[in-house]
Amino acid sequence: MSRPDLARALRTLSAERKCPLGTAPSGVLRWEDGREPEKDTQKLLAELFDIDPHYVDTHPWPLWLEFDPLQQYRDFPWTPKGALAALRDSVGSDMQRRSFLFASTTLTTNLFAWLTADPAAAGEITSGRRIGEAAVTHIERRVRALRRIDDEDGGGTLIRETEAANEMVADLLAHRSYSLDHGRRLYAAAADLERMRAWALFDVHGLCDDRVFKSALHSAHSADDQALGAHILTFWAAAAYNCDRPAEAEAIASAALGAVRGKAAPRVQALVHARRARARSHLGDQRCWSDLDLAERYLHRAEQNRDDGEPEWAYWMDLAEFQGSRASTQLAMGRPGDAEATFAAAARAFDGGAVRTHALYLTRQADAQWRQGHHEQACGTAHQALDLTDQISSQRTAGPLKDLVATMASHRNLAAVRDLRERITASG
Repeated sequence: MSRPDLARALRTLSAERKCPLGTAPSGVLRWEDGREPEKDTQKLLAELFDIDPHYVDTHPWPLWLEFDPLQQYRDFPWTPKGALAALRDSVGSDMQRRSFLFASTTLTTNLFAWLTADPAAAGEITSGRRIGEAAVTHIERRVRALRRIDDEDGGGTLIRETEAANEMVADLLAHRSYSLDHGRRLYAAAADLERMRAWALFDVHGLCDDRVFKSALHSAHSADDQALGAHILTFWAAAAYNCDRPAEAEAIASAALGAVRGKAAPRVQALVHARRARARSHLGDQRCWSDLDLAERYLHRAEQNRDDGEPEWAYWMDLAEFQGSRASTQLAMGRPGDAEATFAAAARAFDGGAVRTHALYLTRQADAQWRQGHHEQACGTAHQALDLTDQISSQRTAGPLKDLVATMASHRNLAAVRDLRERITASG
């Protein structure tokens, strides 16, 4: 619920319980900022969220909120059967095969067009026969296409697309026969679709959805793909440190590194070390620099030998991404001058495909410039970021831009700041 929705629901419930409250959105904001509601208000909140009011008395505010049923997720065994159960729990699929495949309300337009584009694959998927190479290859192509959509357009278009695609994959895994190799590839596709969906939920709503990330990890385990599991963990870590959970993020990234150390392609090693560096920078941990040095060394090795068995999904860890990670770490560690120069190097290295990431790094570059007092320059860089965010659907890039403009309030009479504020206001 939004703050106004929550305030309205709480007022309605309090009136029904004959203890009316005048809760406003500003009151909800104060609770989010650390102010503790009155005990009677907490009891009403517990009822509103379907939490046992006993927890209000036995746990302090806000810890009892963790018992919200919607925040709980089930544990599943680390077996193919457990992975399928986790996947179906995550995507909410409890349909039979035919009711899913031919329900127009379930298949998105894009997914239906993709499904029918390859007659051989569509025949295997819809006919009830054994799933073979044509269908599995077709699904893998769909996963690759959605990755590129994520790069170019952000998460806004991906949440439903990945969920619908994974409902289909889960249905095939549950009701069809396939070889061991094809089963592993289907689980790998499911894992990457879940990773993309979890990342899209973070990108659009700012949520670190542990349940979806864990579902992705289950599928990667059933695919017997440790590198893919580490890839999922790096995105989980990034969502966690961006949601004020840096200690958990560092532990998650360390787990990813433990899974692939000495066993994965250099580019995979580079991306895992870079993600742990970012997590450690949020903790002020000086070990972030050694992680970055190792990431750079592995990336150099990967660029020297591109055929070193690296997975297709590792393509995004390139020079631009690494420079952006180094610059973001420098900014988090209080070195805006170094960060500005490194962000500029990252901007020069982008090839035009990773629009969302480019916009995000331009925003951080503007932040680094502003911190150094380069106000006009910061506004100019922010405008470049806005040029890119106009093309995509990503709260992850729009939010930091709005936060940056909020820090400019003390200089709101500066013409460049006024122009930037007006443009952001107009863009919504």
